[in-house]
Amino acid sequence: MKKIILSSIAASSLLVISACGESSSEAIYNHLEEAVELEEGFQQQQEPLMEAEQQEYEIYEEILSLGLTELEEIQALSNEALELVDEREERLEMERESIEASYEEYQQAEEEMENLEEEDEIAAAEDIRDTMNERYASYEELYTNYSEAIELDRELYHMFQDEELEIDELQDHIDTINERYRSVVDSKERFNEYTDRYNEAKSSFYQAAGLNVEETEAPEAEGPDEDDEEEDNGEEEEEPEAEEPGDVVDNG
Repeated sequence: MKKIILSSIAASSLLVISACGESSSEAIYNHLEEAVELEEGFQQQQEPLMEAEQQEYEIYEEILSLGLTELEEIQALSNEALELVDEREERLEMERESIEASYEEYQQAEEEMENLEEEDEIAAAEDIRDTMNERYASYEELYTNYSEAIELDRELYHMFQDEELEIDELQDHIDTINERYRSVVDSKERFNEYTDRYNEAKSSFYQAAGLNVEETEAPEAEGPDEDDEEEDNGEEEEEPEAEEPGDVVDNG
């Protein structure tokens, strides 16, 4: 079962221009940098989310090592894993709240862009607008894919508790999980691509506006790449295969 761990780059300290008598470009700067700071919550969830991922994966491996005959022990382990699935879901929601708060702050900068008069600033601001909106859309896609993957994980642990579970049914579900996590990887890569573009566009705007200021970078999502999957399932992503009825033992 593939595990995608999301994490982010730490935001630096924020230098805010005084709001008193600020120009439109300075107001935009303040909103953009505040938006980055609001993504600190996105970062804060990473370590505990990674820990929950790792603990759940260890339980998953233990379940597979038992096969499907040790039902009582599998049921107990599955209940532990389900608690970790719930924790992951809660932390993902907190991440999303952080991203949404950041985007709301960014929209204030977008409104201020309408007041720009210099052509080079207007062009640079348009680039920010395009890339940030694409970045937010790609995050929503990432969030949706990851939420669906978590729900599939939850269904898996309920399946492990079924006395009448068929090995083919289990393998089909694991295949579905793997497919969903591949979508997570794809959407993560798009999110990171737009994050890079956005950070570059933001820096270009500051230069066009002649702002000699300290800037911070919007965070990326981290995790295994698709190339890593094809070569080696790695420590955090492994795809079990069912071999014989009642025995699921191959962890990659």
